[in-house]
Amino acid sequence: MTRLVVIGIDSMDALLVDAYLDDLPNLRRLKEASPPIAMHSVFPPDSDTAWATIYTGLNPAEHGVVHFVDPLEKTSIYQTDYLDSSLVRGRTFWDAAGEAGKRVCIVNPHIGYPVWAVNGTMVSRSPKNTGVQAYPETAAVIAGDGLLMPDRIPDSKGEYQEYLERLESVVRKEAAVAGDLMRSTRWDLFFFYSSALDFVQHIFWNYCDPKDPMYPGDDNPFRDTIRHFYRTYDEIVGSLTTDLPPDTAVIVMSDHGHTMRPSDLVNINEILRMKGYLVANNGISAPIKNVGEKAKRAAVNIIQRTALRGTALRILRKHPGIKEYYTVPSSIDFGRTVAHCTDLSGMKAYNYGGILIAREKLGEKRYDEVKREIIDLLSSYALPDGVPAFEWVREREALYLGRHLEKYPDILFKLREGYGAGWAIHESVFSTSNTHSFYPGSHRGDTPVFFLRAPGTSTQALTEAGLEDVSPTILEILGIGGDGRGGSGKSLI
Repeated sequence: MTRLVVIGIDSMDALLVDAYLDDLPNLRRLKEASPPIAMHSVFPPDSDTAWATIYTGLNPAEHGVVHFVDPLEKTSIYQTDYLDSSLVRGRTFWDAAGEAGKRVCIVNPHIGYPVWAVNGTMVSRSPKNTGVQAYPETAAVIAGDGLLMPDRIPDSKGEYQEYLERLESVVRKEAAVAGDLMRSTRWDLFFFYSSALDFVQHIFWNYCDPKDPMYPGDDNPFRDTIRHFYRTYDEIVGSLTTDLPPDTAVIVMSDHGHTMRPSDLVNINEILRMKGYLVANNGISAPIKNVGEKAKRAAVNIIQRTALRGTALRILRKHPGIKEYYTVPSSIDFGRTVAHCTDLSGMKAYNYGGILIAREKLGEKRYDEVKREIIDLLSSYALPDGVPAFEWVREREALYLGRHLEKYPDILFKLREGYGAGWAIHESVFSTSNTHSFYPGSHRGDTPVFFLRAPGTSTQALTEAGLEDVSPTILEILGIGGDGRGGSGKSLI
């Protein structure tokens, strides 16, 4: 009977693993034992959405964990605080394994709090860092406080080193908990998740990437921060997998990759305004209309350059209405606007997003016409050097189908690498982001890690694997595939 260990490391990037491979002996061995599998994340490549797909084998339109936010309806900068396990409970690969009689041990799954009854052991920390839960409750004794994250991000650069030391301590403590549970419980399926690498790359990217416009130089003390945490995770992978019986299968994977946050913007709302789909408020001249937006961006620029983002994020968390002041474009007349760019990421620019169309203002025929017109408009838009600005622009139905599809905007897009979605109007279509370093690292959907060592199984090189395929692959390794288990993906073996 095959047993399986799955290690999920949030935001581990396949290209960075390759770049650091000489320092990562354990990941190197797994990569060499794994068939080449080019894994692709979901859209958008956010952690909640991606891990829900990994767990269930369902695309986001099927499981419904999607966080596109209309500027008129935003509630908080921290979506995850309000997302509990109810959206995935009972639908995960470990639930399916348990129903088939397999014993499971699940350690700290993302969106896995509160815990629920499983055929084995499940421990998880609160997303608000208020404690640890376990099933059965006796497992909480083993977990102790070893799964708790640092209580806040650093307020200033002077606290960065202390923050990194605390974060590394968290990673090593949670790995120790995982090791203790691996040795002390019976299991056929063992799953361990860790999130700290995502924080490190978001916050410290500009210190580690010479291509970042705010890179302070090679002599900065945080130059090797990201590489160091990759080494730390490599040690943990080794500690959890090196002494396993030779017939134990191993998967090491991430939910998405990581890259530099876009420093240049394509102001999509301005494109829509120029073509008449978006309407500005009347009564004020164009230069004055946008002065409020410019003041907002200038204030955020001061915050990021003076390293006050920890303080700013805590204020935004406590008073989410302030975020609307910065991100809802007051110069747009939403009453007369039929299409505008969604606010996917608050004050942070991503290279992906969507367009909301006011369907209720249009008949079905005109709605379809407007949708097609905007897709054609954006698809043909070029950067100043003549290269297409968008990698792709599609209606949502062309990407996914499912009962939660309406959580997506009507049109979805991905901009060319290095460019983010801007919302400004009455400005140049192409501009520079003032919030690039608020979180200088950004998720990348095309480069999650997926290493698979499965003795006795047949695998092949794959260039188009998706996160929907993970759950059915896990169940296939455990010998319980088929019968509709594992979602709508396909096993990779």
